[in-house]
Amino acid sequence: MKRKNVIILVSLGLVLVLAALYGLLSKQVTVIDGEEAVQMVCFGGTVEDLLGEREIVLEDEDRVVPEPGTPLQDGLEITIKRAVPVLLTVDGEVKSFKTAADTVGGALDGAGLEIEAEDIVEPGMKNPVETGMDIKVVRVGHVMLTLEKEVPFETVIKYDDGMYKGTEKVLEKGENGKMSEEIRVVYHDGEEVSRQTVKEEVIKEPSNRVVSRGTMDSIETSRGTVRFKRAIKMSATAYDATFESTGKNPDHPQYGITRSGTKVRPGVVAVDPKVIPLGTKLYVKSQDGTSDYGFASAEDTGGAIKGNKIDLYYESPEDVRKYGRRNVLVYILE
Repeated sequence: MKRKNVIILVSLGLVLVLAALYGLLSKQVTVIDGEEAVQMVCFGGTVEDLLGEREIVLEDEDRVVPEPGTPLQDGLEITIKRAVPVLLTVDGEVKSFKTAADTVGGALDGAGLEIEAEDIVEPGMKNPVETGMDIKVVRVGHVMLTLEKEVPFETVIKYDDGMYKGTEKVLEKGENGKMSEEIRVVYHDGEEVSRQTVKEEVIKEPSNRVVSRGTMDSIETSRGTVRFKRAIKMSATAYDATFESTGKNPDHPQYGITRSGTKVRPGVVAVDPKVIPLGTKLYVKSQDGTSDYGFASAEDTGGAIKGNKIDLYYESPEDVRKYGRRNVLVYILE
């Protein structure tokens, strides 16, 4: 009987010792895998040992916190961050990879991608990584250009009541200036997207073009003072109704008939209708000291009468030959 009690006491002591050793040596850890949290009891080793013992399989891109070589301690939390697939568009290529990073910036860093300060990342670097996320990286670069451009001169008008209305005289020709322009050109993935002027500096100031413009709107004629709208400097020639001038013989049905359908006569002139409309009343003043042609009516045209040219009708072929070519001032009458 005594022997049996001794055995019981020894066994009980052994159990107590084992229980004490178990409590001393065992460690309780929590493994968090995604949304699942499991508490486990272990007896030493590392995080990697525990995962191996429990047959928890990790992919190459999965991440474990703390590091796999960390010794197990009581109360330790082991978090497994499973890698998710994402798409990356960068440098003209679309790549797919898996990442266990928490943020876009971490994913790019893990992929070994160097991001410059000016590069554009969408979504932003601090955005959380999501399954199937499409990350775009736009490479941003810039160059500085220095260009020279002309600064156009301005035209300054000086009105002169001693000159006829419609006439002008250039007093100073004017000259363009020069400006240096510093431009910042921005590129996205090698494509130019913007230009911004950073600095401008005038190298040479422009000089203005100065023009004297007439304001006198009346002339003295044999009929007294006549007002006009404007005056035009023109080159004048003369013509008559002969075949030599018109290419028509007297038996031609249009012989002696103007473009306006009127009978040609002294005081009728041929003009370019784009310069002087047909039917306009005129006064033709000589510029070489000879007698003025005087009052006239624009009723005819001619094949050689283009631009600032006018053909004056005379009845006599002899007068036509004598006239030749002269400079005249043609007044457009009111």
